[in-house]
Amino acid sequence: MTVAELNNKVIGAIILIPYDKLDKLSIETDIKQINKIEGFTEKILYIVNSIKYMIFRECRRGNLYISNVATDEKARGLGVGKMLMLYAEQVAKKEDFEGISLLAKNEKVTKFYEKLNYNKIFDRVLLGERVIKMAKVL
Repeated sequence: MTVAELNNKVIGAIILIPYDKLDKLSIETDIKQINKIEGFTEKILYIVNSIKYMIFRECRRGNLYISNVATDEKARGLGVGKMLMLYAEQVAKKEDFEGISLLAKNEKVTKFYEKLNYNKIFDRVLLGERVIKMAKVL
């Protein structure tokens, strides 16, 4: 994780995961989550929800995956998100990734990524939830 700071206060963060580590981290996280969930039905619902992300692959071979980008509400509009995204692209280029992929949670966020030249690769409703995958070739 990398953070953006202003006056010694964290105002943004980004989590980058290389494609070859994403599956292992996802499985480890899922196992931890399943162990915390109470009730058989709730566990099954969690597993079914996790399967949809396996169906379409969040990140293809050769890409860097952006797991999360967040900015403090008070810092929105200052360019922090854009700065973090540009940082991700620098890391990807330095480490010889072919591109970057991510999941956008809604149209507003999608428009932000489109301004940075990310393209929608996948936009469908899976198991009742809209999934928007975006990517950029470097």
